[in-house]
Amino acid sequence: MGNEVHEEKGAIRHIILASQHLDKRSTDSIENIVSDICGLQYDPNPTIHLNHYMMLWNRKKDFAVEDLDTAAYKEFKITEAFAFKRNMFFVPTEEFAIYRAALKDVVRWGSSDESWLAAANTPEDLAAEEELKKSLKNQPGMTTSQIWEYLHLSDEWDAYVKARRAGDLSFELPIFRAFYRLKRKTDLVTCGRNPGTFKEPLYILKENIGIKEWPNSGMDRNDAKAVIIDKLTSSFGVTYPVHISHITGIPTAKVKPFFARLEQEGKISPIKVGKKSYYIHSSKKALLEESDRCAEGDSEEVRLISPMDILVRDQTWLKTFFDYSYTFEYFKKKGMKWPLSILVGNRFAGYFDCKMEWRTGNFIIKERNLFDSAFDAHRGIERAIQDLAAFHGAKDIVEKR
Repeated sequence: MGNEVHEEKGAIRHIILASQHLDKRSTDSIENIVSDICGLQYDPNPTIHLNHYMMLWNRKKDFAVEDLDTAAYKEFKITEAFAFKRNMFFVPTEEFAIYRAALKDVVRWGSSDESWLAAANTPEDLAAEEELKKSLKNQPGMTTSQIWEYLHLSDEWDAYVKARRAGDLSFELPIFRAFYRLKRKTDLVTCGRNPGTFKEPLYILKENIGIKEWPNSGMDRNDAKAVIIDKLTSSFGVTYPVHISHITGIPTAKVKPFFARLEQEGKISPIKVGKKSYYIHSSKKALLEESDRCAEGDSEEVRLISPMDILVRDQTWLKTFFDYSYTFEYFKKKGMKWPLSILVGNRFAGYFDCKMEWRTGNFIIKERNLFDSAFDAHRGIERAIQDLAAFHGAKDIVEKR
């Protein structure tokens, strides 16, 4: 198939933002939005609401923190899982097994789920797993320390943790390895998180919440990879193999054959932007016709994008389609700095660094940096900041000068 030429970057940006539910806030369910954008990265941040809450605040109409907590920890419509190469994600429960099959060979912390589980798969390990599962059957959600207290192994666990920090594994019992194995396989499900800065998780056996077998279990690894790469391509609208590799952790050389497969199936097709070729998801082609919504700065919609948002996780891809001029250092978590990128319509206008003082109820703007003076008095930016402060339950907004 020949390349389809479409040189208007405004149209490409519109496709990307519409695909990411960032052009307008959606009224769809949380699990459907999470499915559309291929997950929410869980990232603890004590200065404002955590990244997954911020991602949904930017995308779902009238979103409240309790909505995600209900979907994840009461209704189990979405599940915390290790996904891609970026650590913990929320993914739809219906799709968890697909993500697991597709990504079990992705390396995190020096090993993949597949290799790590294979390295501790002796009869002793399997027996310890069964012992732990039997002990936790019909039990409510518990923190790690509560689990070992319930099993009368608190002293042994404390000694193991202390020794492990020093590189000594001589205190490791098979049941401790079993605990990590069950977590890694998500046989132990996160069913809640305690209040506090880093929100300690509560674990429960999946069977205790009615999940005997994950939906879509048993899918072939390559079929699962094709599904996830197809979904990711749809979630961005326009992309290319290196970008998908950076997001998933699947090597580019292994991503390319799936692009060829999806192109052959008619799910994606080449598109030329300027002099370079990329791929557009077939379901997004209709958005190219919406030229009246694709002009530069065509919308007053403002989004305040977290540095862990999937939209900005790959700087090269982002700069390919957006005029994004500030350096990567703004995305690094340095101490309590957590700058939010200001997206106005389809343009990034700058960033600001903020902090919620939970004790005083003040929403603090520590730094504001706009790269175009045309946005200095932009009402949409001010409204977005006010909405963000309200989302945090702030009593007042204080800007440091």
